[in-house]
Amino acid sequence: MSAGRPRQMRFFLPAFMLWLFGAVVASFSARAEDSHVPLEPISCPSEAVQGEDVVCFLFHVPSDWNDISNRPMVLPVMRFAPLGAEASKPPLLILGGGPGQSVILLQKNIVKNLKFLRQDREIILMDQRGTGPMSEALFCTDALGENEMVDSEALASCVKSAEASGLRLSDYSTGFAVEDYRALRYALGIDKWAIIASSYGARVAQGLIRRDEKGIDRIVFNGPLFLATKLFDWSPIEKIDEVIESCNEDDPCRTAFPDLYWDYQRLPFAMSRAKLEESAVIPASAQAFFYSKRLTSLLAQNKAGAVPADIAATTLSLDKALADKTIWTPPDPLPQSMKNISLLMHFALSCAEDINRLADQSSLDLKQPLTVEFYRQACETLGQKASNVIKLEKGWDKGSKSSRPVLILNGELDPIVMPEKVADSLSLFSNAAWVKLPFGGHDVFSNQPCVRQIAEAFLAGGRPDALDTSCAEKREPSFVLKPQFAKK
Repeated sequence: MSAGRPRQMRFFLPAFMLWLFGAVVASFSARAEDSHVPLEPISCPSEAVQGEDVVCFLFHVPSDWNDISNRPMVLPVMRFAPLGAEASKPPLLILGGGPGQSVILLQKNIVKNLKFLRQDREIILMDQRGTGPMSEALFCTDALGENEMVDSEALASCVKSAEASGLRLSDYSTGFAVEDYRALRYALGIDKWAIIASSYGARVAQGLIRRDEKGIDRIVFNGPLFLATKLFDWSPIEKIDEVIESCNEDDPCRTAFPDLYWDYQRLPFAMSRAKLEESAVIPASAQAFFYSKRLTSLLAQNKAGAVPADIAATTLSLDKALADKTIWTPPDPLPQSMKNISLLMHFALSCAEDINRLADQSSLDLKQPLTVEFYRQACETLGQKASNVIKLEKGWDKGSKSSRPVLILNGELDPIVMPEKVADSLSLFSNAAWVKLPFGGHDVFSNQPCVRQIAEAFLAGGRPDALDTSCAEKREPSFVLKPQFAKK
């Protein structure tokens, strides 16, 4: 078997949009019951084939890997050819985050961002079960409101509808996803593939280490949520404090925003007194919570340098509204990270893998009390409404040791996954490099030229202990200075 596929004949079957759910899933699920061929070639969506040499498949897997004779499931697969003459390096499998993120829906951005790696290797995308265009019933879009507010009752209604159509929450475990990717490697005839695993995708990659290590060439972990890491067991507000402290230590930033520390401290009290539009969805008393979420979103998006200016601008507009006794308009919300996320799959996994681990902690001991309490309520509602939920085996959070080459990438200001928690899993990887990018956020691979340079050298075969990581040692912040927001 070869590392990659040859330049082969493309499949042109009657075109249909992969993004259509109902009838497509039903017809191909029925066909899978009569066939032992797991990969079914289909025409790629028209927007995917422009300028690309790509083949697309439907991958037929069992819904329950403990009972493979029942209830087939269909997963979309896209296989992008190398940009050069041939694939001389192992294919690159992309594992998305969330949980609930679809790599198929993000395929345009993914192949564009990975262009620097595609000269001599394939890119392989497969949606994790429960995500993407073949799982629209699990998106529960009616449950997602403004500012990522999720209605747990609407989520419960979505559970009922999903179960009425034959879907079970218990089918969407990380363990079953691992079996899907393992089976995909065999179906494609790939000896070894390299893996880029982002955020929650790290847990899937760790499962592949346990179940299919022989099929792994090397792994890049990007802002990893490892099995041992507890997602909500820390306060991301600490990272905002770090940015404020960095501004205080930077002469231009301190000059532009001399009152930054005190402005940030008093914002919650000022917001609670603000007069809002009568149609405002979020009351003034809750504005501080959502504003802190805005700041952590800036950090996650690798925009730490914009935080001081955002605080100063918000304070200025708020002070003016209070002084003039006029309506205050809160900052526009940042793009919703939960859009295009499979909410049902997200909560099914988060309840099982993260919230249950915090069950013994009281509200007083929680580091993110409002977030955890909301998830607890949603998980309790799902548990009452769903006939089947994900049940984890004892020791599920214990990763397997590996000598495969590993590169771990972190942003030191990541507010989603505590970067310091990598240390809890580092001992599992005997051949690893851990690179922490100062002032980096969550997805440093897609946004930071430095780590892309390091990852390129690593994926080309570089030894982890011999990588040039000097670009990640630069600690000078790059603040967005807007003196017009400073106090006069």
